[in-house]
Amino acid sequence: MKVVPPPMTLASFLTSWVLDPLGVGLAVVLAWTYVALVRRVRRDGGRWSRWRGAAFLGLGVGTLVLTTCGGFAVYRSALFSVGAAQAALLSAVTPAGIALGDPVGLAERALGPAAVARLNRALRGPLARVLMFPLVSSVLAVGSLIAVFYSSLFTASMSSVLARDGVYALLLVTGVLVVLPLLGEELLPRWCTPPVRALFAFADGLLDAIPGILVMTASAPLAAGVLGYASRTWGATPAWDQKVGGGTMLAIAEVVGLPVLGAIIGDWVRADEADARAVDAALDARAAESATWAAEAGATGESERMPPWWESDPRYVDRES
Repeated sequence: MKVVPPPMTLASFLTSWVLDPLGVGLAVVLAWTYVALVRRVRRDGGRWSRWRGAAFLGLGVGTLVLTTCGGFAVYRSALFSVGAAQAALLSAVTPAGIALGDPVGLAERALGPAAVARLNRALRGPLARVLMFPLVSSVLAVGSLIAVFYSSLFTASMSSVLARDGVYALLLVTGVLVVLPLLGEELLPRWCTPPVRALFAFADGLLDAIPGILVMTASAPLAAGVLGYASRTWGATPAWDQKVGGGTMLAIAEVVGLPVLGAIIGDWVRADEADARAVDAALDARAAESATWAAEAGATGESERMPPWWESDPRYVDRES
């Protein structure tokens, strides 16, 4: 029988830790692989964004360790709200940190051609294309969260290590399937430009609200089989604790959507700036060509008509081709 932890305070929450093999093992593998790839890029004379590394290691790997081994893992068996917050973090915050680190782009720069080809086949195959398409992945992530709380999975995860780590893996994988392609345009069809990805991210934010609302407004206990919730003699009542848990899930899901949407909009702005620079360069080259043509025509007395500017403008040439 699992012992209910002592009353939760800020100090006890921050200092209470357990060892979860899946969380620790996955964190070590992710951190070691990412750092090794960054070192390889720099060894070859390249550069890698420090803020991307901080996002991956801090927001991604850091929250993975905190949620699976820290206070969230200790008090999830005593407070439904802590278990709900843990699930929301694993489904939204940890995947967002991993995706903001751009591990796919890093791997493509650090690995050799053969390894990159294998990676591309794995990430751009038919099954991966379907699972990572934004509408499909959003439904999978939202459905996974609902299934965890509206089935026996959440209750089983309190007494079974296998069920617990299975829930952790399910939430983490479905969350990554949502965010990774949204922040990496190369994983989506070509028509998924930054404006389209921003629209998908907005729609995903609306869908992400559903699990929190369902949990918050549920009339019956969703984890009545968890002994710690009924035997606990401190803290909020189980009914109120469940409402707090649903509200926490809703808040985390909506807050996390902001940096993801901001990153997509940043890509949008940079893409527009790159297009503008390309057009300016083409027009400058065209102006220089016109000046040269005019000078040569004046010297030889030729009077051929110079083709109009739009025939060489890349914005129109690309569309015609």
